[in-house]
Amino acid sequence: MLAALLSASLLPAAALVAASPSVQPRPRSVVTRGEGFLHATVHAVSGLPSLRRRAVQDEDVINVRSGTSYVIDIEIGTPGQTVTLILDTGSPDLWVNPSCATANIPAECNKWPQFDYTKSTSLKESDFVDILRYGKGNATIVYVTDTVTIGSAKITNQIFGVNVESYDIPMGILGLSPAIQANAADNYPFVLDTLAAQGVIKSRAFSLDLRSVSSPSGAIIFGGIDTSKFSGTLARLPMLSPSQTPKGADRYWITLTGIGLTFPDGTSDTSGAISVPVFPDSGGTLSRLPTPIFQAFGESFPTAQFDPESGFYIVDCAVADVAGSVDFYFGTKQIAVPYADFIWQPSKGDCVLGVQPDDEEPVLGDSFLRAAYVVHDQDNRALHIAQAAECGAKQNVVTIGSGKGAVPSVTGGCAEGARATRTGAGLDATATREPGNIFTGDGPRISGLGPGPAGGRTPTSGALGPSGKANSGAGRLGTGSGWAVLGAAVGVVLGGLLLV
Repeated sequence: MLAALLSASLLPAAALVAASPSVQPRPRSVVTRGEGFLHATVHAVSGLPSLRRRAVQDEDVINVRSGTSYVIDIEIGTPGQTVTLILDTGSPDLWVNPSCATANIPAECNKWPQFDYTKSTSLKESDFVDILRYGKGNATIVYVTDTVTIGSAKITNQIFGVNVESYDIPMGILGLSPAIQANAADNYPFVLDTLAAQGVIKSRAFSLDLRSVSSPSGAIIFGGIDTSKFSGTLARLPMLSPSQTPKGADRYWITLTGIGLTFPDGTSDTSGAISVPVFPDSGGTLSRLPTPIFQAFGESFPTAQFDPESGFYIVDCAVADVAGSVDFYFGTKQIAVPYADFIWQPSKGDCVLGVQPDDEEPVLGDSFLRAAYVVHDQDNRALHIAQAAECGAKQNVVTIGSGKGAVPSVTGGCAEGARATRTGAGLDATATREPGNIFTGDGPRISGLGPGPAGGRTPTSGALGPSGKANSGAGRLGTGSGWAVLGAAVGVVLGGLLLV
C-alpha cells in the first residue's frame, strides 16, 4: 500500500528515494547515553525558514547572523539511515522527506538526505494518510512503523509519517509537543511517549538548551538536566489547561507576567503586571507577542524604528554588540535575553528586533529560547525555567525521575549575573498605540519565516486513525493492514506507558 501511495500522482516514488545530493559539511549530532537520559547536540542551521507563518513579502532570505532553525540528527530504519530534522516543540509529529520541489527554499531542501523506505527491513506500512497543517505550509504523510535510533538508544515500532506531498516546508520535523488535541481519537504515541514507554528515559521529560548566537550548537537531553548550562534555580511554571489558552490547543502554555528592557548603562525599565499565555517554540525563529508588547519593545529599544512595509522594528546592527537585554518575567523569575540574541539579521546589513505582533497564539521563539534553559515535563504538566549560561565544557547531567517531583530541585552551577537597577515601570504592555518612530528608508524585504505551530491533522478518507480507534470525523485510506500494524504498535507503547 505504501509503495502504491508513494508512486501515485501526488509525488513519484523515484523523486522521493532518489540519491540525495551532497550534504553541507556540518558536525553531526553527538549523542551520549547515561542512566535514564539521552544527551544529543542540536545545531543551528542558517538559510532555513522556521516553523512560523510567512511575513508580508514573498522572497525567501537567509538569516546570516544566527540561523533560523535548530536541527538534530537521528537514524531511521534497519540498517539505520541518518536524517536531519527540525527540532520543534510546537508540534507533536515525527515525519520525514519533504517535497523539495514545493519547498519554500528548494535548493536548501535538496541539501539534506531523505529516508529511503524501500531499504529498511523493519518498516511496516499502513493504510492511513493525514495532512499535517502548520501556520504556513502542510505535509501529506503516510503512517508507517519502524525503528528510530538516537545515538545508541533504539526505540522500536515507532509510528511516524513518510511525506508524499508538502508545501513550504524544507525539512522533516521531530515534534516534541503534547498532542494538540488532548482527547482526539486519532492520537498515537509520539517519540517522547515511546522513549519513556520503552525505558530509555524514566518519564516524558526533556531539557532544551539552544545557546547564544556565539555558540554553534546547543543540546537536548531526553530525561535529564545539565546543571553546567544554567544559573540560579529552576522555576516551576504550571502548564495551562487547553481551556485557558487562546485557541484551546494543548501546548507548553505558561503565563508571562511582565516584560522589561535593560539598557547599556545598566538601568532598566519594566512593565506593570500582565497575564499573557505564551508557549516556547523551538521551531520559531522569532517571538510573536501581543501587539501592545511588540510595540512596547519597539518604542523603547535603542535606535528602533517601525518599518510599515515589513512590519518589523528596524535597529542599527551595531546595537547587537553592546550590553543590554530584553527581559521576560514569569512570577519572580527573570530571563534576560542579550541584545545579540534578540536581534535578527534577515539579510546583509539589515537588522530587526526578533519579535512580531501576534494576538492569536503568542509564542516565545528562538529569539527568547537562546537565553533560557527550559525543562519540559509532560507527565506533570509543568515547565521548569532558568537563565541559560555556560560554565565549563564538562557536563553535569542529573537524571529526571518519574512520578510527582520527577524534575529534581537543582541549582545551576553557573554564577548569576548582576541585576540591573530598575528606574521605573515605563513600558506599557497593555495599550495599543500608533508607532512614534517611523522608518522612512528602504527597509529589508523579510520573508521565509515558514509554517507556524501545528494546526492539527486533516484525515483523507476512511474511518480509523493511526491509533486504530474509531474516529467520527475521519477520512483515512483503508482499514485493513494498517489496523493491525499500527494497532499492535500502539498497544506495545501504551502498555509501557502504563508501567511508567
